[in-house]
Amino acid sequence: MNKSEKYYQALMTHRHVSRRGLFRAFVSAAKHTAPEMPVSQLAHPLPPGAVPDAQFIAQCTRCNQCINACPMGILSRHEDGYPQLAIEYASCDGCGLCIAACQNDALCVQDRFDTGLRPAFSTACVNPLRPCNQCIEACPERACTIGATGLPVLDSERCTGCGECRVQCNADAVSLR
Repeated sequence: MNKSEKYYQALMTHRHVSRRGLFRAFVSAAKHTAPEMPVSQLAHPLPPGAVPDAQFIAQCTRCNQCINACPMGILSRHEDGYPQLAIEYASCDGCGLCIAACQNDALCVQDRFDTGLRPAFSTACVNPLRPCNQCIEACPERACTIGATGLPVLDSERCTGCGECRVQCNADAVSLR
C-alpha cells in the first residue's frame, strides 16, 4: 500500500489528544528524561587533587577560586556549579595553583601529580604508510608507545593524565576518560 500525503492527513484528522492526555505526556516525559545523579558520583572530571566525589561535593563551596587560579585555563564551571577539568586546547602541567587556591580542602596536594584521566586512542590515528608519533613525542612521561597494530599503547603507571597527547593530536584521535 502506497502511503501518500492524503493517507497521513486522514490519519491525523482522526487522532485526538485530550488536555489531560497531553498533560500526562508532559509529566511522564519529565519523569523519564534523566535519572537522578547519585550524590557520590559527578559526571565530569574534577580538578587535579580532588578528594573522592562525595567528600568533594560536601566540601566544595563552588567559589571558583581554583578556576580563577588556573594559568592554563583548563578549569571551568560545569552546569552543576562545580569546577570541571576540560582538557581540549591546553594540557595540565601540574603546577598546583588550583590546589593552593582551594580554601576548603576539596583539592589536596598529591604525592604524585595525576589528573585521573587516561587517553583512549581511536583508529583514526592509524596511517599505515607513516605514523605521525605526535602523541609519543609530546608525552612528558614517555607513557605512550606505538603498538604492533600501529595504534599508540599507554603505560597507565607512567601516565599522569596531563592531556598533552590530546592537545598535540592533529587527527582528533585521542579522547580522555
